[in-house]
Amino acid sequence: MKPISIRILPVYSEQHQDKIGDMQLHKHQVETWEAFQDPAIDVIFNVAMTGDGKSAAGYLPIFKDGKHVIAMYPTNELIRDQLQALPSYEQRLGIRLPRHQSMDSAKISELMDQNEISNRLEQVRSLIRHNPILLTNPDLVHLIMSYQYGWGSKRKELPFELTLQYHYLLFDEFHTFDVPQIISVTNMLGYLATSFEHDPDQRRKFVFLSATPSKFFDTLLERGGLRARRVYGSYSSRSQQNYRCILQRCELELHEVSPEQSIELWVEEHLDEIRGFFNTHKGSKGAILVNSVAAAKRLVALLKEYFRDQPEITIGENTGLTSRQERLASFDKTILVGTSTVDIGVDFKINLLIFESYSPGSFIQRFGRLGRHEGYPIYRAYGLVPRFVLERFAKPLAETTEIERKSFNDLVYEVFPTENEFRRYASRWGVVQAAQVLIDLQALQKKSKQEDRALQEENTALVKALFLRYEQFYGNGDPTCPIMEKALRKYWRLKSTMPEVLAELASFRGQSPLSCGVWEKADDTTDGHLQTYGLFFLLTNTDFIVIDKDEFMQEVRRRNALETDQEETTQGIKQYRLQEKAFERQLLYVRIKEFIAERQSLRLRVDQDFAQVGQFLHQVMVLEGITVIDPTHQQRDVINDALKKLSLVCIISDIPFLELKRMMRLGPLFQVHRIRDRIGARDYSIVFGQDALLLDSELFFRKTNDDHAMML
Repeated sequence: MKPISIRILPVYSEQHQDKIGDMQLHKHQVETWEAFQDPAIDVIFNVAMTGDGKSAAGYLPIFKDGKHVIAMYPTNELIRDQLQALPSYEQRLGIRLPRHQSMDSAKISELMDQNEISNRLEQVRSLIRHNPILLTNPDLVHLIMSYQYGWGSKRKELPFELTLQYHYLLFDEFHTFDVPQIISVTNMLGYLATSFEHDPDQRRKFVFLSATPSKFFDTLLERGGLRARRVYGSYSSRSQQNYRCILQRCELELHEVSPEQSIELWVEEHLDEIRGFFNTHKGSKGAILVNSVAAAKRLVALLKEYFRDQPEITIGENTGLTSRQERLASFDKTILVGTSTVDIGVDFKINLLIFESYSPGSFIQRFGRLGRHEGYPIYRAYGLVPRFVLERFAKPLAETTEIERKSFNDLVYEVFPTENEFRRYASRWGVVQAAQVLIDLQALQKKSKQEDRALQEENTALVKALFLRYEQFYGNGDPTCPIMEKALRKYWRLKSTMPEVLAELASFRGQSPLSCGVWEKADDTTDGHLQTYGLFFLLTNTDFIVIDKDEFMQEVRRRNALETDQEETTQGIKQYRLQEKAFERQLLYVRIKEFIAERQSLRLRVDQDFAQVGQFLHQVMVLEGITVIDPTHQQRDVINDALKKLSLVCIISDIPFLELKRMMRLGPLFQVHRIRDRIGARDYSIVFGQDALLLDSELFFRKTNDDHAMML
């Protein structure tokens, strides 16, 4: 289909009369701070446009009132980006910020070495106590607030420390999360609101910075009695007094991609055009954002080879299989090739953007990386979308050559298909997540010293009040059938029959039983990075060999010893010690020989007869003995020996793979695999982990094709 060309008008954001130092505040920033000051508001959603200073809005209670914050970001890349931005606030605002630090697994290990602390809980406690501004990830805060960090009665100490230290919790880029994470955060908000219910002056606030907040989240908050306010930006597409340009005018071309016409093939066909752009517009910088790590790897190799005769055009890589040093260095390259590690919130200066997208959120997120910095003569983007999406764009854009950014963003939501929101997850599995918090709290209460009667009574009151709060969140309003009573009974059934499901529910983003230690292929500049990645990705996108764990761990220790002697590279980028603990418990250890040119098909097998156990279809189960049929691999027996020992949370359907994705409105990145039983006459569909729980919340209420009895 013929590409569509359109000009996206610039965006000017309305400023406010208030200033802090040299920084002129925007209207939405001041309104966020005013909402924070309002005692009637518990939750604030700032939904200003990408590039409009939402981060500064979230930090205003610190800048203006000296409040303490624990700020959560979905990627470590974004944590580092925001940590580096804090000193610039000090300069612009003419203030001195209190102590601030990041807290992720690597930083905790690093500080333990520096401070000679052997206990991770004590190091986390120290970070919380001594840093009024703490930047971390929601996974870690979830573990702390749901009593999973630490051991024994120690687990109840960190939630107390955290709520005592911080006046508010800040969640950035929250729209990137799905229903399980929304439920986890809802439970956290419910716990904190209940803890301070009778002390309104001490109630903690919650600030969410989100381009596209979930309406489902709004519904849960309203049910639970949490008072929320949304703050919007005020925009214009023309320059006027008291408005500042936040996004430059852009040229956008929409092109078709498909399994036959992938982004890699598109880039290969447009290499001369890309070269022409950089030769014509000297000093330009660009980014290519893709969905697949394997595609990014292949594109990096393609571009390096193509620009070999033009060494001033440098290529950087930023993916989940890229070392931290390489990711940091990628921002200085002429062309950055990255995945979601870089497209979520990270600010980098480019005037050429090529990106693929299969959802409205990712399209707006990635397109929002372009035009955030002035100084370039031209800003151009190539958006690569499926053919049917391009066709839907064609009609509304046929009569115009330019469009306002907000109107275009609204159109993006109209042309992309609506994906399943899995709202039934809340009543089927979200309630069990909530029950888990109650049961852990009760267990810790019993372990408290018997003589501390006042604390016992306080904890008992908290459990009762929290039970009622969760009933508000997830119940149907029928006092004769409290949903939390059923959830508690379901929890105990699962604990005795499928504890693996509870482990999946207890994690923020799901378990990783298929994670492998990966030693990447060496090249002219490195002897190969050490990372972790999933087995199924490796099977379908790489050619690898399985190596001994001892060989892999020796290499980890060798590199750590080398980096201890040499703290900085020649580029001045700080080295980080590899975490031995993170590599200790991997399914397999592999050395990648190369990333293959075309993704291979995956087909699994299990030694059961699905026709005989049809009653288990369309609901979560724990399955053992899964092995790989395709793709063939020279060490397939070794791989299968490791794989079939696992007990994997999954759901199986007799609905064919493509039909299941279409019928259930599953996004392109929702992982559905093919599996055969011992009969082997046909393929079934299988989904693993947290995705299995999501799909169960819909499939459980559907009959299978063979109309087997359902186990309720």
